[in-house]
Amino acid sequence: MGSFLSRICESEPKTWQLSRPRDRKPPEYLKSNPLFNGGISLGQFPPPFKDPRARDDNAAFPLDGIDLSTVSNDELVRLFSEAPKLFDYGTSTVVRLSKSLVMKGGESVTMAEARNMIFATRTLKLPVPAVHRTFAVDTLEPRCAQPVKCQFIVMDYIPGPTVEDCWNTLEEADRQSVTSQVASMINTMQKVSLPPATPPGPIGGTDGALFHGFWFTDNGAGPFTSLRDLQEWCNHKLDVCIRLHQLPPCAPRFRFQSLVLTHQDIAPRNLILDAAGKVWLIDWDLGGAYPPGFEQAVLHDASSPFRDFADMVFQKLSSRQERVVKQYAMIGYGLSVGANL
Repeated sequence: MGSFLSRICESEPKTWQLSRPRDRKPPEYLKSNPLFNGGISLGQFPPPFKDPRARDDNAAFPLDGIDLSTVSNDELVRLFSEAPKLFDYGTSTVVRLSKSLVMKGGESVTMAEARNMIFATRTLKLPVPAVHRTFAVDTLEPRCAQPVKCQFIVMDYIPGPTVEDCWNTLEEADRQSVTSQVASMINTMQKVSLPPATPPGPIGGTDGALFHGFWFTDNGAGPFTSLRDLQEWCNHKLDVCIRLHQLPPCAPRFRFQSLVLTHQDIAPRNLILDAAGKVWLIDWDLGGAYPPGFEQAVLHDASSPFRDFADMVFQKLSSRQERVVKQYAMIGYGLSVGANL
């Protein structure tokens, strides 16, 4: 990074320092979680709850042998409270409905995630679980005095462990296969520019909700209605770092020209390895239309602590977008310490 800036700012006195890596912090709603009161510090994420029964393919599930089209939304909401939980964390839960279906739901689940998944499968033919139904209902939550809107996505169940669960036991040839497949997904997304009229953010819009992900601070940002608006916000974070003497005044500005489909959270925990060795990409809640390089820039952050995984994927990319990757690292201070500026 030093050489990157020194080539541009050769005459600048080196009294500045580069932005330090960001420490992730838990969302606000987790600060009252009893797991934290049980000894987990606010600098760590508590582990998600996973019911082993949900991954037992020999077990019976509530919708086995039942056509989904015959099941009402009200019945699905009831099953959401009763079916075995594949994953339960904060305000997002995934339950196993049948041997072939799961349902993701909760207050933090959005229809934008489903639209991202549908676009990824239909337009780019990426290995992503097929979406079968989406709906929203107002539900009463114990922690809330008023009903809250919960959204639900019914999708295919992909059998197999996450790459996070099996990475340390994979043979080198299998690691190469996994990372080659992941790099191929990123290459496919990065090479297909979206139509010029496409706004940044989740496919189909956010209905006024903030953008989330590593680029947008822990508070969220936006929403941004144009590529120019997004560029100006990133340059504002650059100016924050300059004003606080974290970067020199000549630090290179962001200049975005196009948008591509971006997952924003490609990590071993969001990849499933099936019995045939095929890798599937899940958890598209941070995805959407973002500039080329946004994916590469957060690959190591998202994959922590599996740095060897991220290194292998990065080396296999046809375009590493090194300028954007370096610019992202440069504004790290503005995205963390300076998040509210």
